Amino acid sequence: MRFLVLGAGALGGLFGGRLLKGGEDVTFLVRPRRAAQLARDGLIVRTQDGEIRTPVRTLQQGQIDGPFDVVLLCCKAYDLDDAIAAIAPAVGEQSVVLPLLNGMRHLDVLKEKFGAGRVLGGLTAINAVLLPDGSIQQSTLRLNLNAIGELDGRKSARSEAIKQALDKGGIPTDLSDDIIGGMWFKFAGFVCIAVIASLTRSRAGGIARAPAGPAFVAAVIDECSRISAAEGYPVPSEGTAMIKGIFSQPDSTLRALAPDRHGGWPPDRSRAHHRRSCRPRRKARRQRADPDRRAVQSAGLRIESSTAVALSDAPVALHA
Repeated sequence: MRFLVLGAGALGGLFGGRLLKGGEDVTFLVRPRRAAQLARDGLIVRTQDGEIRTPVRTLQQGQIDGPFDVVLLCCKAYDLDDAIAAIAPAVGEQSVVLPLLNGMRHLDVLKEKFGAGRVLGGLTAINAVLLPDGSIQQSTLRLNLNAIGELDGRKSARSEAIKQALDKGGIPTDLSDDIIGGMWFKFAGFVCIAVIASLTRSRAGGIARAPAGPAFVAAVIDECSRISAAEGYPVPSEGTAMIKGIFSQPDSTLRALAPDRHGGWPPDRSRAHHRRSCRPRRKARRQRADPDRRAVQSAGLRIESSTAVALSDAPVALHA
């Protein structure tokens, strides 16, 4: 199969590098500055299992002259419209687009543009960062949560072929018969963690030590879980327990969303895009699911008023 990977940043570079390691035909669609950097230094990915250092083939927008078998979409949610315009010439009758974005809105946008039959669902929890020198560093935290699947849940030869290619390159991937449910599970968890991290600006350990920390975390999880359940995808109990566990370890130094916030890049706003696009048709369901719309805000106020010292590693004061 011929893969076109949109972007050679943290996620696209890691997935593309792994596919190259497995022997696949991979081309990266990148901006001019990144293309020059890759031409000079090659792709450098430091994974948990060693280093990948290899020359790569790149294209820039406007240089695509034919379809690819698989288009791997690894952009941020706020770049989706530009990304679609860039990959459009690469999507032919037999092509398939595999997005690895946070959130859910992108599926509707991609189906409208390319047709539901050319779009797969995908999710990943691989954690990596693009360093200033252009190399990619994978986190030492092993979260091998990767899944792809047809949107209607059926099995397909193309999904199986993509799974095998990812497996061969060192990205163990599940074939899901409910990829939409899996994406909602990841989305709800992401939103919980993003809200907690954004409002507190604190490390997980600081939140765990704060007297109001557990109540605040529980309020966020409860609100997000009710919204997800109202959409038809309740968060399983093991999922909420996992999120609570992240913010229950007093000695944890984890700072969620740190690469985006401290690296000078915009934070992933897929949750905001999703809320805006779905607000008219889902307002009633969300009101029924969440009658107390001030639960999270009031919990945040309790943290701000009673735990300023406990959250001393937060860079700014908390605001509800």
